[in-house]
Amino acid sequence: MSYKIRFEAALGKTKELGLMFQGVQYPFQAPLSFEVKRKVLQSCVDVLFAHGYQNSSSLAGKCTPIHLMMHRYLKDELGIDSYITIGDYYWNDYIYCEMSYEIIKSELTQLDITKPLKAHVWLTLTDGTIIDCTLQGHADLLFNRGDFPVEKCLTIVEINSSEDEVSGYHRPYLVGSDFLMKACAMYVM
Repeated sequence: MSYKIRFEAALGKTKELGLMFQGVQYPFQAPLSFEVKRKVLQSCVDVLFAHGYQNSSSLAGKCTPIHLMMHRYLKDELGIDSYITIGDYYWNDYIYCEMSYEIIKSELTQLDITKPLKAHVWLTLTDGTIIDCTLQGHADLLFNRGDFPVEKCLTIVEINSSEDEVSGYHRPYLVGSDFLMKACAMYVM
């Protein structure tokens, strides 16, 4: 199953759960240019450094605040739309921030702002490109790979990239920030 199909399913589930996803204009639009994507990645590095995120250890576990910040920055400063995307990352032998719709429903009904939300958050650009500023940084620490500078922690995945279980792939479950607000994840940072 491709990222596009999983993203479409996440949009459907978001709507089915009564969650809002303002600003989402789907289907994916024409591919963004290399220059636009380069500008997005450079902006991510610059903004993260400006806010004190300089290495793997400072990024780990901060996907919600970082991607909400980058989402707003890209829109306000560069005029680039993106979708807050919530899900997990799947490898054949490990699932990072494993999610399910049962977990999502539980999070929505049993609010506990003292517990961190078990979900991964990233950005999906309007052409389906994934921008993930935190996955690699957290994986660096989880798998004892080292503590790398922020520019080595960013992940960009093109919509037409091949996926396999060994290298892993993003699995979106929800689109938009409404779930984060309702599950109080925006307040536990």
